[in-house]
Amino acid sequence: MPFTVSDAARRIPGARPKDISSLFYLRKLDDALCPVVGGRRLIPPDYLPQIEEALRQAGRLPEQVEGPCAP
Repeated sequence: MPFTVSDAARRIPGARPKDISSLFYLRKLDDALCPVVGGRRLIPPDYLPQIEEALRQAGRLPEQVEGPCAP
């Protein structure tokens, strides 16, 4: 079952729906894979890793912390 932008943001820690939507408008994410239907963008679950990576590249998510001693 596809997610909405809000659903996707809830599943990506630190993500905001506004930032995800902005990446679609900036053509950083694929509109063809995530069409707008009935006023809602439908995102397949297997596209979440690409959204997370795009958010990181855009500086919209904190860098991943590795291990308990990472700064």
